[in-house]
Amino acid sequence: MRGRVGLLGGTFDPPHSGHLIMAQTSLEVLGLERVILLPAPRPPHKSGNDLSSHSDRLEMASVASEGIDGVEVSNMESAHDGPSFTVDTLRACRDRYGSGLYFIMGADSLRDLPSWRDPESILNLCTLVVFPRDDIPARLEVSGDASLIVFESPRIDVSSTELRKRIARGEAVTDAIPGDVMAWIDGKGLYRRQ
Repeated sequence: MRGRVGLLGGTFDPPHSGHLIMAQTSLEVLGLERVILLPAPRPPHKSGNDLSSHSDRLEMASVASEGIDGVEVSNMESAHDGPSFTVDTLRACRDRYGSGLYFIMGADSLRDLPSWRDPESILNLCTLVVFPRDDIPARLEVSGDASLIVFESPRIDVSSTELRKRIARGEAVTDAIPGDVMAWIDGKGLYRRQ
Protein backbone atom coordinates (compact mmCIF):
# COMPACT_ATOMS: atom_id res chain seq x y z
CA MET A 1 0.00 0.00 0.00
CA ARG A 2 1.49 3.33 -1.06
CA GLY A 3 0.50 6.70 0.35
CA ARG A 4 1.21 9.21 3.07
CA VAL A 5 2.71 7.20 5.92
CA GLY A 6 4.02 8.51 9.23
CA LEU A 7 6.92 6.78 10.95
CA LEU A 8 7.60 7.23 14.64
CA GLY A 9 10.81 5.53 15.72
CA GLY A 10 12.34 5.27 19.16
CA THR A 11 13.05 2.94 21.99
CA PHE A 12 9.51 3.01 23.45
CA ASP A 13 10.93 2.04 26.83
CA PRO A 14 8.16 2.59 27.87
CA PRO A 15 5.76 4.03 25.29
CA HIS A 16 4.04 7.07 26.77
CA SER A 17 1.36 9.65 26.13
CA GLY A 18 3.81 11.83 24.20
CA HIS A 19 4.33 9.10 21.60
CA LEU A 20 0.59 8.65 21.18
CA ILE A 21 -0.11 12.39 21.00
CA MET A 22 2.51 12.82 18.27
CA ALA A 23 1.09 9.87 16.31
CA GLN A 24 -2.55 10.96 16.58
CA THR A 25 -1.84 14.65 15.91
CA SER A 26 0.18 13.76 12.81
CA LEU A 27 -2.58 11.45 11.56
CA GLU A 28 -5.30 14.04 11.99
CA VAL A 29 -3.56 17.29 11.07
CA LEU A 30 -1.44 15.99 8.18
CA GLY A 31 -4.06 13.61 6.82
CA LEU A 32 -1.78 10.58 6.95
CA GLU A 33 -3.13 7.15 6.07
CA ARG A 34 -1.43 5.67 9.11
CA VAL A 35 1.40 6.08 11.58
CA ILE A 36 3.72 3.17 12.20
CA LEU A 37 5.52 2.88 15.55
CA LEU A 38 9.00 1.44 15.05
CA PRO A 39 10.64 0.28 18.30
CA ALA A 40 14.38 0.09 17.58
CA PRO A 41 16.01 -3.20 18.63
CA ARG A 42 19.46 -1.66 19.10
CA PRO A 43 19.38 2.14 18.93
CA PRO A 44 22.87 3.43 18.14
CA HIS A 45 22.70 6.26 20.71
CA LYS A 46 21.62 4.12 23.67
CA SER A 47 23.35 1.47 25.71
CA GLY A 48 21.85 -1.98 25.16
CA ASN A 49 22.35 -2.81 28.84
CA ASP A 50 19.94 -0.08 29.87
CA LEU A 51 17.12 -1.18 27.56
CA SER A 52 14.26 -3.55 28.10
CA SER A 53 14.19 -6.41 25.61
CA HIS A 54 13.05 -5.58 22.11
CA SER A 55 10.16 -8.05 22.43
CA ASP A 56 8.96 -6.28 25.61
CA ARG A 57 9.14 -2.88 23.93
CA LEU A 58 7.29 -4.17 20.86
CA GLU A 59 4.58 -5.64 23.10
CA MET A 60 4.22 -2.41 25.10
CA ALA A 61 3.93 -0.37 21.88
CA SER A 62 1.28 -2.80 20.63
CA VAL A 63 -0.67 -2.48 23.86
CA ALA A 64 -0.37 1.34 23.73
CA SER A 65 -1.64 1.58 20.14
CA GLU A 66 -4.40 -1.00 20.46
CA GLY A 67 -7.74 0.51 19.53
CA ILE A 68 -6.25 3.69 18.00
CA ASP A 69 -7.38 3.81 14.38
CA GLY A 70 -4.51 4.41 11.99
CA VAL A 71 -1.71 3.63 14.46
CA GLU A 72 0.13 0.33 14.18
CA VAL A 73 3.39 -1.25 15.30
CA SER A 74 6.05 -2.82 13.09
CA ASN A 75 8.97 -5.03 13.99
CA MET A 76 10.66 -4.40 10.63
CA GLU A 77 13.76 -3.00 12.34
CA SER A 78 14.41 -6.39 13.92
CA ALA A 79 15.74 -7.50 10.52
CA HIS A 80 18.90 -5.43 11.17
CA ASP A 81 21.83 -7.41 12.53
CA GLY A 82 23.50 -4.40 14.12
CA PRO A 83 22.29 -1.03 15.38
CA SER A 84 19.10 0.43 13.90
CA PHE A 85 19.92 3.48 11.81
CA THR A 86 17.08 5.75 10.75
CA VAL A 87 18.45 6.18 7.24
CA ASP A 88 18.33 2.39 6.66
CA THR A 89 14.80 2.17 8.04
CA LEU A 90 13.67 5.02 5.80
CA ARG A 91 15.14 3.32 2.73
CA ALA A 92 13.31 0.09 3.60
CA CYS A 93 10.08 2.00 4.24
CA ARG A 94 10.37 3.86 0.94
CA ASP A 95 10.64 0.51 -0.86
CA ARG A 96 7.62 -0.79 1.05
CA TYR A 97 5.35 2.26 1.30
CA GLY A 98 6.49 4.66 -1.42
CA SER A 99 7.90 8.16 -1.24
CA GLY A 100 5.22 9.83 0.91
CA LEU A 101 7.06 9.28 4.21
CA TYR A 102 6.76 11.54 7.25
CA PHE A 103 9.30 10.93 10.00
CA ILE A 104 7.87 12.13 13.33
CA MET A 105 10.20 13.33 16.09
CA GLY A 106 10.58 15.65 19.04
CA ALA A 107 12.69 18.80 18.90
CA ASP A 108 15.35 16.96 20.94
CA SER A 109 15.77 14.44 18.12
CA LEU A 110 15.94 17.23 15.54
CA ARG A 111 18.70 18.82 17.62
CA ASP A 112 20.62 15.51 17.57
CA LEU A 113 20.07 14.83 13.85
CA PRO A 114 23.57 16.00 12.78
CA SER A 115 25.05 13.13 14.84
CA TRP A 116 22.88 10.50 13.13
CA ARG A 117 24.18 8.35 10.28
CA ASP A 118 23.86 10.15 6.92
CA PRO A 119 21.52 12.97 7.97
CA GLU A 120 21.53 14.49 4.45
CA SER A 121 20.01 11.29 3.04
CA ILE A 122 17.42 11.28 5.82
CA LEU A 123 16.31 14.72 4.63
CA ASN A 124 15.95 13.41 1.07
CA LEU A 125 13.94 10.36 2.07
CA CYS A 126 11.15 11.95 4.10
CA THR A 127 9.41 14.99 5.43
CA LEU A 128 10.43 15.64 9.02
CA VAL A 129 7.55 16.31 11.41
CA VAL A 130 8.78 17.97 14.60
CA PHE A 131 6.99 18.48 17.90
CA PRO A 132 8.20 21.10 20.41
CA ARG A 133 9.85 20.38 23.73
CA ASP A 134 10.47 22.93 26.47
CA ASP A 135 13.70 24.90 26.08
CA ILE A 136 14.75 23.09 22.87
CA PRO A 137 14.46 25.16 19.69
CA ALA A 138 13.17 23.33 16.62
CA ARG A 139 16.12 24.26 14.45
CA LEU A 140 17.52 22.12 11.64
CA GLU A 141 21.31 22.19 11.61
CA VAL A 142 21.96 19.87 8.68
CA SER A 143 22.80 21.19 5.23
CA GLY A 144 20.76 20.17 2.23
CA ASP A 145 17.21 20.41 1.02
CA ALA A 146 14.67 19.54 3.64
CA SER A 147 10.94 19.31 3.95
CA LEU A 148 10.12 20.22 7.52
CA ILE A 149 6.83 20.57 9.36
CA VAL A 150 7.15 22.07 12.85
CA PHE A 151 4.17 21.98 15.20
CA GLU A 152 3.87 24.76 17.77
CA SER A 153 1.78 22.53 20.01
CA PRO A 154 1.22 20.23 21.71
CA ARG A 155 4.47 20.30 23.67
CA ILE A 156 5.90 16.85 24.27
CA ASP A 157 7.87 16.98 27.50
CA VAL A 158 7.51 13.38 28.63
CA SER A 159 10.74 11.44 29.14
CA SER A 160 10.88 7.64 29.11
CA THR A 161 14.03 7.83 31.24
CA GLU A 162 12.22 9.82 33.92
CA LEU A 163 9.22 7.51 33.75
CA ARG A 164 11.42 4.46 34.36
CA LYS A 165 12.94 6.18 37.39
CA ARG A 166 9.51 7.11 38.74
CA ILE A 167 8.26 3.54 38.33
CA ALA A 168 11.39 2.21 40.06
CA ARG A 169 10.65 4.53 43.00
CA GLY A 170 7.05 3.34 43.13
CA GLU A 171 5.63 6.70 42.05
CA ALA A 172 2.42 7.00 40.04
CA VAL A 173 2.85 7.56 36.32
CA THR A 174 -0.76 7.34 35.18
CA ASP A 175 -0.49 10.92 33.93
CA ALA A 176 1.98 9.80 31.27
CA ILE A 177 1.53 6.08 30.57
CA PRO A 178 -1.73 4.60 29.27
CA GLY A 179 -3.46 2.38 31.84
CA ASP A 180 -3.23 -0.78 29.73
CA VAL A 181 0.51 -0.27 29.27
CA MET A 182 0.99 0.34 32.99
CA ALA A 183 -0.94 -2.84 33.79
CA TRP A 184 1.33 -4.75 31.40
CA ILE A 185 4.44 -3.20 33.04
CA ASP A 186 3.16 -4.11 36.51
CA GLY A 187 2.38 -7.64 35.39
CA LYS A 188 5.97 -8.10 34.16
CA GLY A 189 7.55 -6.23 37.08
CA LEU A 190 9.38 -4.13 34.50
CA TYR A 191 11.55 -1.23 35.73
CA ARG A 192 11.10 -2.19 39.39
CA ARG A 193 14.60 -3.64 39.61
CA GLN A 194 16.50 -0.49 38.59
